[in-house]
Amino acid sequence: MTKTNCCGAEFSGLKTAHCSACHATFSTVSAFDKHRAGSHSADTRHCLPPAAVGLVDANRTYPCWADPAKTRQEIAA
Repeated sequence: MTKTNCCGAEFSGLKTAHCSACHATFSTVSAFDKHRAGSHSADTRHCLPPAAVGLVDANRTYPCWADPAKTRQEIAA
């Protein structure tokens, strides 16, 4: 398990991503990207609620969001 310095969240998986802004954990970087909106250049990047962008519970032993369009194998990795 990996433990973050920002909030103490623990997670595992080579493809797992953790947001240091809202402290949510995602099964893949693409799921993480899906919850971010706004412009880098205009400094308006912000988090959207994961469920509001179609992400679902990844069924892991810790809170984690996943894209339901991904295969079960990709989510479990």
